[in-house]
Amino acid sequence: MKRGLVILGLLCTLTLSACAGDPQGTLGELSTTLGIDLAQGTVQEAWDDHGGFHGDGARWVVISLAGTDQAPALSQEAGWYATPLPEELEAVWYGLTRETDQGEESVGPYLPEGVSVPQVESGYYFFQDRHREAEDPGDPSNLFSRNAYNFTAALYDAGSETLYYYELDT
Repeated sequence: MKRGLVILGLLCTLTLSACAGDPQGTLGELSTTLGIDLAQGTVQEAWDDHGGFHGDGARWVVISLAGTDQAPALSQEAGWYATPLPEELEAVWYGLTRETDQGEESVGPYLPEGVSVPQVESGYYFFQDRHREAEDPGDPSNLFSRNAYNFTAALYDAGSETLYYYELDT
């Protein structure tokens, strides 16, 4: 009887551990995607609603990197660029209003409802266009020229030492 209770207790512990998720798994996966070491980071918020039709959905992760010096790792060779953001990424993160021949046009933001990012004054950004028609995956200039969006974007705020990660697949 005792042996059965011990085994049951171990199974419950393993099941609960698996359900709790592994934030280090998230950090490891994002480290690979972004080409930087995030092992010292702390996941502040994370969710993923992919799983829709053909894997459509969004993934959102906020990571605190307080006390880590990320600036040397955020190089152009790794796909990172110093802010300011190009116009297309400004539209993704914050939205953008511009003048056209027909008047004022508002574009974006393209973040999920209820998500916002503080204005980053000093930092770095990463962009990868994963659309099959992308000629240069690191160039956001054709982002809005297609009907579907499949991209990964990250924004590092050097002031707050916070990394915002966003995937969108439509």
